[in-house]
Amino acid sequence: MHICHIVYRFDIGGLENGIINILNQLPSSEYRHTLICLSDYNPDFYARITAKNVAILALNKQPGKDLGYLRRLFSLLKQHCPDVVHTRNLNTLECQAIAWSAGIPVRIHGEHGWDSQQAMNRRKPILLRKIFSPLISRYVALSAETEHYLADKVGIAPSRIERICNGVDTDRFKPMSAPVTSAEKTLVIGSVGRLATVKNHQLLIKAFARLTSSYQVDHCPLRLLIAGEGPCRQPLTELIAALKLDDRVSLLGACQDVPRVMSGMDLYVQPSVAEGISNTILEAMACRLPVVTTDVGGARELVRAGYNGQLTNNDHLEQLTEALQEYIDNPQLILEHGTNSRTLAEQEFSIDKMASRYHQLYQNLASHLSSRP
Repeated sequence: MHICHIVYRFDIGGLENGIINILNQLPSSEYRHTLICLSDYNPDFYARITAKNVAILALNKQPGKDLGYLRRLFSLLKQHCPDVVHTRNLNTLECQAIAWSAGIPVRIHGEHGWDSQQAMNRRKPILLRKIFSPLISRYVALSAETEHYLADKVGIAPSRIERICNGVDTDRFKPMSAPVTSAEKTLVIGSVGRLATVKNHQLLIKAFARLTSSYQVDHCPLRLLIAGEGPCRQPLTELIAALKLDDRVSLLGACQDVPRVMSGMDLYVQPSVAEGISNTILEAMACRLPVVTTDVGGARELVRAGYNGQLTNNDHLEQLTEALQEYIDNPQLILEHGTNSRTLAEQEFSIDKMASRYHQLYQNLASHLSSRP
């Protein structure tokens, strides 16, 4: 089965990382894949794909109203004749019309989440999704929130929606050392993600500043690590300097070896103002870390408050500070919740389970191929 995956740009990100996991886990003997990028791609990131029978193409769409990429997409689809076109998120939705006009028999659209909570209620994106919905064979929603959005706001029949949660490679992301409990040990709080406004790292830095100013840090030294790169690096650097945290907070930049970075953390924090199903939360769980996250998107499906982490209200400095303080005051809780995180990752969010769901989806839709000329 030939599947064409269409994304805006193939580069470091949660959505793109999920595609890599799917491609690497589906049986190569049964599938071949073509990645079509509307703009371009990062060759180093593409190199993470280990599956056979994968090709990548870039349409080099220019910023703004460059409609020529649609003609180039139509030509590519007619040339390669995939059995399935699988688009992701709103910025590739119009490609469904091109796939339909090119005669592609199965057309799947995935919804992975939003950059803000307000985006869920905007009328124009809802209208666009309604317009294109007759062209789509099946939807994939990564979280319950997204599933409800498609059904309740867009009006998609529940029978046309598959909810498939992201999975994590528990062999790659795993504890690398035995946990240490000591009141004198430096406690490392960490986060991984793009340095972008939606990730709200400034909230984490402010909460960390409160902890270091109010807590006996000599009793339990604290450090904060933030891995990732993006447009907010400069304002975050300035905030760290203004709060006099240069010796305690490190912006690590883009990291190729995320499991190694997470192995140096004791507690993981995801302060985002909006998320889908966060890959980095899943990776932290697999690395046996308790997770403190804002209660947005699919976070509640991954983090069970009081079991493997804590949920806080969106952009709430006091609640985030208090949640972190609870772990600082009780190192044993870090071990307990971290162990529960690893168990959940293995039992409910394995990459094998996710790949099996996609395999089942593609195979169930394969019956449509018989109608192809």
